[in-house]
Amino acid sequence: MSGSVRAISTALSTSHRGGLLLRATKATKEVKRASSRTGGSGGSGAPSHEVSGARYEMMKQILYQEEPRQLPPLSTEDVDRHMTIMRAQKIFHMTASATRRAERMAKFESMRSAYEALADLDQRLFDGACQKEANATFPRQMRVPTETPPTKIWDYLTK
Repeated sequence: MSGSVRAISTALSTSHRGGLLLRATKATKEVKRASSRTGGSGGSGAPSHEVSGARYEMMKQILYQEEPRQLPPLSTEDVDRHMTIMRAQKIFHMTASATRRAERMAKFESMRSAYEALADLDQRLFDGACQKEANATFPRQMRVPTETPPTKIWDYLTK
């Protein structure tokens, strides 16, 4: 059991991302402190290359230095708690997926029964509903949505 506790503890410690924000905040403070210590631009009005170089080096040192990302070792209770939460989340997703699948199947069954009812009611309408047009890729009366209404509202003489 201690091997699995250690593996989960290692996995959780490597997925920890809070350290990056903390290092960026420290870097900002250190850069401001370094620029105030060096005296800014040196009085000539032009930026000093030495100051920006020092600031650049300090930013590199703070941002890219490797800090140990170790979490304290997890106890058996912590691992059990973590595994319970993960199982509960998996069960939740499985039930949500089953619900969506059942809804899709009910919709499909309703469409199939309507399709069969149309075939029993009128074969001519059924054949017309199943016939595809040769070059129709979009609906005939489809219009691109715009902010303003069309200049020609409706053509009543179109058949």
